Amino acid sequence: VADAWEPMTPFLLGAGAYVVAWYAFFRRPGMGSVLSTLEHEITHSVLALATFHRVTSLKTSWSEGGHMTFRGEGNWLIAIAPYFFPTLSLAVMFAMVWVDPGHLPIASGILGATFTYHATSTFRETHRQQTDLIQVGFPFAWCFLPGANVVGYGLILSAARAGVTGSEGFLLNVWQHTLDLATHLQGL
Repeated sequence: VADAWEPMTPFLLGAGAYVVAWYAFFRRPGMGSVLSTLEHEITHSVLALATFHRVTSLKTSWSEGGHMTFRGEGNWLIAIAPYFFPTLSLAVMFAMVWVDPGHLPIASGILGATFTYHATSTFRETHRQQTDLIQVGFPFAWCFLPGANVVGYGLILSAARAGVTGSEGFLLNVWQHTLDLATHLQGL
């Protein structure tokens, strides 16, 4: 970010705007919790669909939280998805492919806001009473989530800095480092 201050400025302004909005409105109980819960359940649904499960219902409420159901046995990825999968940011990144280059700074600002939204919602939703984390087990969550979040946040930051090309480069870099690590471990 420090090496690319100018292209990152819209992203950082969007991130800062969301921080102000969060402190002013969204951190209070009820003020945005239904939207956060809806996004949480949509994220479960996206990963259910991605792992070939049919989503049969999705419900959220102001006072009772949310729940989604699907057909099939499910898997750990569906359960833990909201804690690392930045649904809104990925939707913005996908839309940025078709955005007119003159409007990319606006899209980058929106990406910054969704980045900060994901960070704050993940922070608020990660606690010992969270049934999703209980389901996968805290030892597994502690092992998996930090690395998964580094990849997710890195992907978003690379898109903010250099667009789709930056994201592709980041993913190729992560893949190459993973292969190098696997080769090294195999040699041991």
